[in-house]
Amino acid sequence: MGLIKIVFITYFMSLLPFALQASEESPDKIVKQTVDKVLSVLKDKNLEQEIQKEMVFELVKDRINFKEMSRRILATNWNIADEKQRKEFILLFEKILLNTYWERIRRFAGERVEYVSVSSDNEDYATVDTIIVKDKTDIEIPISYRMKRFVNIWFAYDFTVERLSLVQSYRNEYRAIAKNNGVDGLLEQMKRDVVRISSRN
Repeated sequence: MGLIKIVFITYFMSLLPFALQASEESPDKIVKQTVDKVLSVLKDKNLEQEIQKEMVFELVKDRINFKEMSRRILATNWNIADEKQRKEFILLFEKILLNTYWERIRRFAGERVEYVSVSSDNEDYATVDTIIVKDKTDIEIPISYRMKRFVNIWFAYDFTVERLSLVQSYRNEYRAIAKNNGVDGLLEQMKRDVVRISSRN
């Protein structure tokens, strides 16, 4: 993914998606509450880094619909893959995303988050627009959360940074690998990526 990957992992993963009963609170309030929890963990100097990592992972993995994200990333290859391959892809992608996220978020340097707006195309889809502000450099990075409601619960299924989609970025990368090596070849590459990224953490 090159530059797109760097932009996403460096900035958007300092925020987190969410899952909560849609009838309880609005999407923008849920995003803010979740972000506050993660930042609170990162700022707690009494916690060992490994404990912070475990706590953040727990906050993240139940708040993303990895199956929906995986289906969108694989696109036509989702229909080609059998059930076993789909399940393996979901598990590997979850590990890649969480470990890549942690690799970047642990370097949090006090960036400020502003909540701009929330919009909805229909009752089952919503987008929360935010901005990450780096006060020392006056850099502003627009981040959007794309959410879908599943059985009355909101889950994140994509993120955009300056209109660049995380799902689209991974789709482009993985499509090329699957085209040359098939779905099994893609899974083998993902296994190597998991080992490589995990070893850095």
